[in-house]
Amino acid sequence: MAGGLLYLMFSTGEESVRREGLFGSLYFETKQVRQGVTGASMGVANPTGLIIMFMIFCLFLALTQITFGGLKKRRAHLMEERASI
Repeated sequence: MAGGLLYLMFSTGEESVRREGLFGSLYFETKQVRQGVTGASMGVANPTGLIIMFMIFCLFLALTQITFGGLKKRRAHLMEERASI
């Protein structure tokens, strides 16, 4: 999320613009307040994309932990077989 906001910040030019990123979830907007002064605002426009990405990340971590646990058990089983030979 922070990386997305940084990208949006540095991809704006001199003109007033509203940029959205991360599947429309984040926005960065610049406006000319008065001559020589530019205002900026940023935030979450639509949290749906962020929630979906968070759920995918959690699913990936859970699958990684399950796979690691299975591999650890398999290694222990192979070590026991090797020790009994």
